[in-house]
Amino acid sequence: MKKLLISFALLLLLIVLGYTFREKRRPALIEENPIIVERGDIIVRATETGALVPMNAVEIKSEQSGEVKKFFVQAGSRVTAGALLATLQPESSQVQRVAEARARVSQGQLGWEDAQREDARMNELFAKGFISQKELEGAIKQAENAKIQYELAKKQLLLTLGGDKTLYESVLKMDLAMDAIDNFSVFSPISGTVLEVNVSEGQIVSSGMSTVTGGTTLMRISDLSRMWIKTKINEVSIGQIQEGQKSDIRLDAIPNHLYQGTVVKISPKGEKIDNVITYEVTIEIMNPDQRLMPSMTANVDIITAVERNVLTLPLIALTKSNGSDAVLLPTISGEKKYQQVEVGLKNETIAVITKGLSEGDKVLLPHKEASSHQRD
Repeated sequence: MKKLLISFALLLLLIVLGYTFREKRRPALIEENPIIVERGDIIVRATETGALVPMNAVEIKSEQSGEVKKFFVQAGSRVTAGALLATLQPESSQVQRVAEARARVSQGQLGWEDAQREDARMNELFAKGFISQKELEGAIKQAENAKIQYELAKKQLLLTLGGDKTLYESVLKMDLAMDAIDNFSVFSPISGTVLEVNVSEGQIVSSGMSTVTGGTTLMRISDLSRMWIKTKINEVSIGQIQEGQKSDIRLDAIPNHLYQGTVVKISPKGEKIDNVITYEVTIEIMNPDQRLMPSMTANVDIITAVERNVLTLPLIALTKSNGSDAVLLPTISGEKKYQQVEVGLKNETIAVITKGLSEGDKVLLPHKEASSHQRD
């Protein structure tokens, strides 16, 4: 009897161990809490970092060579179009050229005035029959030539002054001609912010009109109300990027504010960086409060695709069965079965289910062991 009890106990132990061993080898297929298939929206984004750059930085150069006498702005100053930026004292040779040009204007003016008086006198003589038609036409021609010479002299003076019409008008008054050019003024062509000042007071600068190198840049000004973000998108994602796409933008310098931008340019030229081909993408961002500044780091999420009111499922619920996308479904009998599905758009967390499931279906989460076991 004792042997029988021992044998029975050993048999029972073997049964328990066998069952336990079988259960351990059976994949732990499911999580207890099912996921409900729901309708919702999916947004796909291409995420990169970039840097803010000015849209239209204008280099300010003097139209005259000379010494910088005084700056009226500094880096960071906001200016309006036409604002006085700096004054320069032109080179002595420039003063001489202006004086000579002004003298030619004076001579031209006197010559034209004399020709006008002669033309009027000849018209009176012709009316009285004292001169011929040919003599009258000669006087008229002479007056026309005198006027042309006068106008050419004025144009040459304007060119000598670098096209500055305000200074030109001052010089034409003659009585303060040399004082007018003693401090040549530089004005801002646009409204914006001074990004940088490149020279110092007392420094000699060359004209942007008369040198091969293009002259000395005094400063750079840009309208920062709109800016660009330059970012690099790798070749895997660039096909999803199109001009006009919207983007969410976050800045390290302003972490609590979400900005919106628009893709405005995609470079067709790829660049190889660390064996990865990337393409430069330009995003326009509005900056009405002027809080954004050049060179700030921007984290960009370009919205490449959006689908609304579609069946969605978390990616963690997807697995593989016989090489196809599948999910694990409960059955009435309590067993679990794999259901093949067709997957559409995906992002980092969810996927669109285009076939194989309906709204309200319950999906079980496969354990990692089961998921890896079923995947091909």
